Amino acid sequence: MKTLLPRLMSAVLLLTGTAMAETLRMGIFPYHSPEQLVRLHKPLKDYLAHESRQRIRLLSAPDFDRFIRRTREGRYQVLITAPHLGRIAEREYGYRWLGLTLNQSRAVFVSHKDTGPGTLQALSGRRLALPPEIAIIHQAALRHLDKHGLNSAADLTVVTKKSHDAALFSVLRGEADAAAIGLPTWLRYDLAEKAALRVFAQSETLPGFALMTHPALPPEVAQALRNALYRFESTPGGSAYFDRTGLEGIRAVNDRDLEQLDRYLAGIGATGRQ
Repeated sequence: MKTLLPRLMSAVLLLTGTAMAETLRMGIFPYHSPEQLVRLHKPLKDYLAHESRQRIRLLSAPDFDRFIRRTREGRYQVLITAPHLGRIAEREYGYRWLGLTLNQSRAVFVSHKDTGPGTLQALSGRRLALPPEIAIIHQAALRHLDKHGLNSAADLTVVTKKSHDAALFSVLRGEADAAAIGLPTWLRYDLAEKAALRVFAQSETLPGFALMTHPALPPEVAQALRNALYRFESTPGGSAYFDRTGLEGIRAVNDRDLEQLDRYLAGIGATGRQ
């Protein structure tokens, strides 16, 4: 009977889901399809798991809104997300910063070389595809239009798509005349169709992705993840990962980053959308 007890306890844990508490859930902002996210970020997940001696599972969500909701609900112990959503996670839900990726993002305006608009002014009366409103790139694109005298409500038609990829594909499919997407999406896109596209405008620069840990994560585990993360760049696998993703490396967050992100949050009322 004694020998059966550990097996029975294991079965109970599996059925109740308690055993999964030992596996850290790494949530990746759904800026690409799930298959692409797994392929891109698996090397980082594997390295962090090995170095911290933690089991880690990659997760995402079908869309931005559900990813934000799951972040709020604490479903992710480790978070890779858009910088302004990282700021929300810190201010509203207590997530702690591991750092920001070194790359600077921006809204990249893209169109067909032959048939699409070649300037911001040429967008007047045309269709512009954007990722969801909560995306910082959506807001950066609108700010850039406004800066150049274009009213997104009156001068053109904004077509909101569920992701950066979907916004770009809408140009290729003729559903929009142009798109504004994040720079990492544009750099990563390497299919043959890219040769037919051009970048005709870019917004102000923005911080890279936010990497964070949930406040309930034990401090020693969070520190082990932090140490591993900052070592990763100097490894062959880390160098390849940052090249492939376009994220370049890791740095600490600073006050200037937070001030810029807070300006975007004030503009979109992001907290109210949670």
